[in-house]
Amino acid sequence: MSTTVFRVEVFRDETRAVGGVTVEITAYIDRVPETDMAGPGYLARVPQSVWNTRMLYSGDFEELKDALAAVAGKFADIDRIDCWEWPIDYENKLQAAPLLRSGAKWVPGEPPRFR
Repeated sequence: MSTTVFRVEVFRDETRAVGGVTVEITAYIDRVPETDMAGPGYLARVPQSVWNTRMLYSGDFEELKDALAAVAGKFADIDRIDCWEWPIDYENKLQAAPLLRSGAKWVPGEPPRFR
């Protein structure tokens, strides 16, 4: 039986002068995320440290819909979520199509192009 953990990570976007939050969702497929800083089933504030001062919130979810609901509940103005997948047989995560807000729904955007 396969398992998937959807890890949501919210970062302060330092490329923008004002505000700016970047959200990423990584699907860990048949593997466990390497760190356990995430809240189980909710977005938890990440402790500030010397190594990771850009990350604001993190959470692990069993269902993608729950992850999206948590993001929308905390960051209602987010209109793009960058997506990744990390299968057990890969050393690094793979970029997937982003999710774009279309009204009250999330729809896949243009898939990444690899050269």
